[in-house]
Order: sequence, then C-alpha cells, then structure tokens
Amino acid sequence: MSAAMERASEVILDVAAEFNKRFGREYGFFEKYKMDDAQIAIAAIGSVCGTAKVAVDELRSRGVKAGLLKVRVYRPFPWKELAAAFKNLKALAVLDRCDSSSGYASPLFTDITSALFSAGIKLPVSDYIYGLGGRDINFEHINKVYSDLLETSKTGRTAKLFNYLNLRGDE
Repeated sequence: MSAAMERASEVILDVAAEFNKRFGREYGFFEKYKMDDAQIAIAAIGSVCGTAKVAVDELRSRGVKAGLLKVRVYRPFPWKELAAAFKNLKALAVLDRCDSSSGYASPLFTDITSALFSAGIKLPVSDYIYGLGGRDINFEHINKVYSDLLETSKTGRTAKLFNYLNLRGDE
C-alpha cells in the first residue's frame, strides 16, 4: 500500500496535466491563490476556499499581502510541495472542518506542521476548526482569521494555537 501511495503522486500529476491539455483547467495537488508574494495565508480544503478568495481580494485591495492555498489532494500528502509553497510566509492559518479525537489539533494542521518541520521551515501556524455541527462559516469569520494572521506576522507568535470558529454559544 505504501509503494502504491508513492507512485500515486506521479499518476495524479500526469492525469492533471492531461486534464489541463484537454480542458484548459489546471488541477494538481493544490491551488495557490495570490501566494507568489503572500506574507500571510490560509490553507484549507473545500468550499470555504471560495469565501477565503473574496477575503484575500478585499485584503489585497488594501495592500495586505494575503494568500490562500486550497488543498486538493490529501493522500498521498504532498508535504514537500506544500512546504515549498509556504516557505516565504510570515504566518499561516490552517482551516479544517474536522476536529481530532487525539486532543491535539485538526488532521490538516498536524500534517502541514509536520511537513514544515520535516522541511526545516520555522513558521507560526495556527489551527482553526470550523463547521462543527453543520455551523456556517462566513466572510466575517475568515476576516477574523486574517486579522489574527496580521497580528501573528508582526509578533512572530500565535496568540492562540487552537481556535474554533462559530461554535454554538460564541455568538
């Protein structure tokens, strides 16, 4: 199974290249949105990324170098590629719709921070778990995350490592 997972990365990229050739749309391990010069960014999976793109555009219009990385392939985990995409950031937030029964952090957060550690990249990363119990996440929630990231980028430290967005009773 491990050998198949190692080979899967190459197959995924080959299929993505063929898809791009046929349909003119790029798919790979992840989608980078305004990440080339980003100083702060969110990493997430799924539909929350649409809302995050709107927030990035609004921040960019104010001169904030914000970005977004939408993870498309989770297994095999593209750790080297993700670490390379994050290496120039000053702060990163990971949004995950999944809490962990390990009592530590969300699965995406632990995989991304492991990737950064393995690549020798020291970067303040905070975890935001959202959508528990089907609760919505909206533009204001995403803006809160980016606001936290701006503060983290100035201090080099996360104010709170583990965070929940829009829990019942928080409103």
